[in-house]
Amino acid sequence: MLNDVPPPVLAAAADTLRRLGPDRFSIGAVAEAAGISAEAALEVLGNREAAMKAALDHMGNWYFRALEAITQHEDTLAGAVAEGCVEFCAHRRRSDQLRAPAAGSSLLVQLFANVGGDLFDRTIAFWTPQVQAAQATGEVAADVDPRQAAEWIVRVMLSFELLPPIGVNLEKSEEVRRFVSAFIVRGLGG
Repeated sequence: MLNDVPPPVLAAAADTLRRLGPDRFSIGAVAEAAGISAEAALEVLGNREAAMKAALDHMGNWYFRALEAITQHEDTLAGAVAEGCVEFCAHRRRSDQLRAPAAGSSLLVQLFANVGGDLFDRTIAFWTPQVQAAQATGEVAADVDPRQAAEWIVRVMLSFELLPPIGVNLEKSEEVRRFVSAFIVRGLGG
């Protein structure tokens, strides 16, 4: 369905979902954000549920492009995961600023709940070769299962979006980088 929806309408749907949250998301709000009539938005997106699914799919694709861009400049697995966690912290701050009090649960939770199976599998597939490369350099122990390690990395990264600050200051990128770099590979036996 994403191929049938004009990119500006998809972007407007995703922005509307980010801004209003799933509880207040509506076709009318998407239409207003896209600068089209509600009838045109309905014709292109379908009903509210289909529009929300299209927005979540679009956000999932964005998530992947961002993850690839963030991590491609790092030479170590620990550095790549740390940068991913820094981005999750930044995303959390942006979402908290955009989300109205009635907007409901985290968009990341909604994203994984709606397109999570595919997104989770794609994310694990993204990290698996990076774990294998880290095994080749000795950063990660040779006896670690790369796919299980990739799942563990994804779960750790999600915690930066979902859990409140506890001991590490999530507002300070350098502190997040230090925290993740110090523990991510030790947890994998490197």
